Amino acid sequence: TLSGGGFPVKLFDCANRDTEESELFLVEGDSAGGSAEAGRDRMYQAVLPLRGKPLNVEKCRLENLLNNTEICSLISAIGVDIGNQQDYETVRSSLRYNKIIIMTDADVDGQHIRTLLLTFFYRQMALLVEHGHIHVARPPLYKVVQKKQTRYVATAEDMQTELLDRGLDGTGLIILPLPESKAERVTLGGERFAHLLKLTSRMEDALKTLEKRGLGLRALIERVNKNGILPYCRVLLSGREYWFFSPDEVDAFRKQEQEKAGKEFVAGNEDQQPVVVHDPEGVDNAAAPAVPPEDVFYAQELHEIRDINKTIEELKVFGLLPTDLIPPVRIAGREPVPRLVLTNGDTSKNLEHLRGLVVEVRRIGEKGMTITRFKGLGEMDPEELWDTTLDPQQRTLMQIKLDDAFKADEMFRTLMGDKVEPRRDFIHKYALQVTEIDYHGA
Repeated sequence: TLSGGGFPVKLFDCANRDTEESELFLVEGDSAGGSAEAGRDRMYQAVLPLRGKPLNVEKCRLENLLNNTEICSLISAIGVDIGNQQDYETVRSSLRYNKIIIMTDADVDGQHIRTLLLTFFYRQMALLVEHGHIHVARPPLYKVVQKKQTRYVATAEDMQTELLDRGLDGTGLIILPLPESKAERVTLGGERFAHLLKLTSRMEDALKTLEKRGLGLRALIERVNKNGILPYCRVLLSGREYWFFSPDEVDAFRKQEQEKAGKEFVAGNEDQQPVVVHDPEGVDNAAAPAVPPEDVFYAQELHEIRDINKTIEELKVFGLLPTDLIPPVRIAGREPVPRLVLTNGDTSKNLEHLRGLVVEVRRIGEKGMTITRFKGLGEMDPEELWDTTLDPQQRTLMQIKLDDAFKADEMFRTLMGDKVEPRRDFIHKYALQVTEIDYHGA
C-alpha cells in the first residue's frame, strides 16, 4: 500500500472531525486559496491550494506520482491510499472528507487543471468517484450591480439571454427596401423581432468559427448560388481554389480532373493549411488557403455552412438577404443607403449590417447595470466567494460520476498521451469550435 504520508503544511483544515459533514476544497492557486480560506466556514470546510498544474498522470509512473509535492499533498489531505482501491469500506474508513470539491477558474488553464484532477481521481481513487465523493464547484462568471443591488449570473449564456431580453423592451427594427426594389419597408417588434434576434445570435457562433478558419463571410457571400445559398465545400488542387454546393459536385469535379491529369489524386488533410493561392474567380478571400502538392486533392467541408444556410432561408421571411450580413461596399463620394434602422423609444440608429444587431440590443440591455466578469476565483473577495461558491445554501455543485471521469480521462489521454494522431485529429475537430471556455454548462 502506497501513501503520501502526513498532512500537507499548506492544508487549511476544518475543526470538525466528522467525515460526513466535512468538505475539502481543492483550489487553483494561492490567491484563490487565500480568499477561500478566509471566506469558508472553518468548522466543516477545509481548503487545499494547489500551485501550478498537477502531474501528468497519463505519462507518469506511480513512484513518480509519490515524488510530486502537489500529488502528495492531495493524497495526504484526503487520507486515502492510492494502492488500495478494491475495498470501499476500507477506503471509506480512512477518508477524511465526505465531499472533495474541485474549484478552478473557468478558463483554459482552469479547465486543464480540472481535467488533470478528474483523471487522477479516475485512475488512482476510482472508488471515491464511484460513490459520489468528487464534486466540481460552479462559481458564477458575472457580478451584476443594479439599483444598488448585487447579484450573480452563472454562465455567459445566461448573461446573454438576460441582456437581450432587457434590450428587446421597447426596441424594434425597420428594414428598408433596396433602392431598386418595389418592396415596402418592414417594421419588426415584439415576438417577431425577438425571433429575428434569436436567429442572428445563433448564426453568429457559426460565422465566428468560419472566421477562425480564415474564411471571410464576404468572400462566401460573393459565391452564393442563384438561390442565395453559400457553398459548403472548398477544394484546393494544383494551387487553385474551387467551391461547391454538394458532395456530388465535388465527386464529379474530382473525377473530371483526374481524367484530365491521367492519374489518381491523393486525399489531402488538415496539415495542408495555409499558404496563398490564386483564386480562379478573381475574388479576394479573407483567408490564405493552403497549396497542397499537385497530386493532392484537398476537400474541406465547412459543416457550419449547413446551419448558416438554414438561417439564411429563415431570414428571407423578413425580407432579408445574405448581403445584409456584411457592410455595404463604400464608393467614394457616396454614402450607402441605410437598410436597417434600430429603434428604441425616441432614438434610432442605422446598422451597417445584420451582425451588428445582437451587439446593439445587448448594449441597450446593459443600461443601468454594472457588469463584472470574474477572470478568476482570485478576483472574488472572501465574502463573494462564500456567497457564490462556498455557502451550501446558495452554491451549485456538480457531482462527478464515473462516466464524467471516464470522459475526462479519455480526453486527457487523447491530448496528453504519446500518440500524435489522435491528438491532432481532436485539435483539428474541436479547436476552431471553441468560442468561449465556460465549463458551467458541463
